[in-house]
Amino acid sequence: MSAAGDETDMERGGVDSEPAPQSRTQNLSRQINEVMDTLKGNINRLLQRHENLADLLNKTEEMKDGADQFKKTSDKVARSYWWKNAKLIVVLVVVVLIVVVIIVLLATGVIPTSAPVTSIAPPTTIKP
Repeated sequence: MSAAGDETDMERGGVDSEPAPQSRTQNLSRQINEVMDTLKGNINRLLQRHENLADLLNKTEEMKDGADQFKKTSDKVARSYWWKNAKLIVVLVVVVLIVVVIIVLLATGVIPTSAPVTSIAPPTTIKP
């Protein structure tokens, strides 16, 4: 064989045609470990995402309950102020009607504006 013929496949940049059984087993074991690590990472991320979703759902429920409570309270306050406003309007209408009635009664003379002047003359005495 010549010097060029003595080169192995590895020296020529090629790959051994048949890798050693032990290195092939090691490669497969390494690849299996990498896949398992990737799966474990994916499962951990999935579990974390599930926890985040559960927290988000809890917060959503709390916000919905808070919004419902706010709506009930705001309706109650609005109703309360509506009644206060209605009562104020009724009181104002009654006061205005009383003032109008008094003005009408004064104008018609039913209620005199001044007391009638009665002159009390001194009794006349007759002299004998």
